[in-house]
Formats: sequence, C-alpha cells, structure tokens
Amino acid sequence: MRSIQLQLLLPLLLSACVEPVPSVSDRPMDEVPVQMLLSSGDREYRFANGCVIVLQPDRAIVLTESEVCELFHRDIALLYASAD
Repeated sequence: MRSIQLQLLLPLLLSACVEPVPSVSDRPMDEVPVQMLLSSGDREYRFANGCVIVLQPDRAIVLTESEVCELFHRDIALLYASAD
C-alpha cells in the first residue's frame, strides 16, 4: 500500500520541480525599471519597452510619461518613488 502511494506521489513532486519560472518577458509588470536622478532633481524611470516616466523630486507626482507606457508602468514607478 505504501509503495503505491509513493508511486503516485513521486511524479507529482517531480513535475512541481520542473515547472519553468516565468521570465520578465512573460510578466512585464514584474520588471524593475532603470532609475536615474536628473539634474533638476526629478526622478526618471526607464523600462525595457521604451517607456519613460519622470516624477517630481519631492512627491510621487507624474510630470511626463511616454506614449508607450501602460498603467502598470506608472504604478511601478510610483511604487519605487514612494520608497525613496
């Protein structure tokens, strides 16, 4: 009886170990932006798809946002800005 349970359990355990980990290309909302501090004090966040978001230096307010940006890009930039 115990060997039958092991035979049923082993394939399940092995299949869980070989599941591929999603990459950033699969989940772009998990991307970490490149952060830069501009000479004016504004904070710039660049993403792989070309999205650039510029925030005010003292508050998390969006000053500019490129056309290719999606809502989750703004959310990510605001999240990183709130930690500064």
